[in-house]
Amino acid sequence: MNKGNYYKYKTKKWLEKDGYVCEYLEKNQRLYIKDRVIFIKRDLFGADGLAMNDEQIIFWQCKLNKKNVALAIKEFNKFPFPSCPCLSRWIVIWKPRIRQPEIIEVT
Repeated sequence: MNKGNYYKYKTKKWLEKDGYVCEYLEKNQRLYIKDRVIFIKRDLFGADGLAMNDEQIIFWQCKLNKKNVALAIKEFNKFPFPSCPCLSRWIVIWKPRIRQPEIIEVT
């Protein structure tokens, strides 16, 4: 498991422990270029995953340390999310050997 997948898995398990139902939001695409097949992963709505419970819906993107946070915020802002108190967009930042992530809420 590579680092990106490890932290996505860790974020999903962390949210599920708090009572959320979670799913990954990635789609895999196959491109045929000059008789070769290339696979590309794309995040749906700029998020790695979706978490929800009976009160809240969270689109989340996880990062290792604070690299590329501005890029993740920019990616979230490409989509017309409604301004609703039950909808959140989170950047979940993990640091090595830390059990709780830092959460940046995108507004």
